[in-house]
Amino acid sequence: MSRGILHDALSLPGLVAERDGVPVGLLLYRIERDECEVVVLIAIEPIARRAGCRRLWLITTNDNRSALAFYRAVGWTRVAVHRGAIREARRLKPEIPEFGEDGTPIEDEIEFELSLEGA
Repeated sequence: MSRGILHDALSLPGLVAERDGVPVGLLLYRIERDECEVVVLIAIEPIARRAGCRRLWLITTNDNRSALAFYRAVGWTRVAVHRGAIREARRLKPEIPEFGEDGTPIEDEIEFELSLEGA
């Protein structure tokens, strides 16, 4: 959200920063007229490394096909499928929809990781 505009990050163009073939950052932007707004800027790896972390990890849902493809494309590894986890999540956040935008039932959490060891 910026200046009254709710952005859909999955629909924004972007760039992935790499170091030696390993993704280290992400920039998503929006162009309107003669301006380019930086909507998302992520450079998390240096922070995690300085803190002594061995891996980065995240969760997305089974219906989020764009995110699933993106994480694989930039070198993240799917390490777990937490079957039925969204049923539990809805107890804390009931507004989670039953179905994704394409009609896929939202049921599972998919866990991805990026190893920081040896890179």
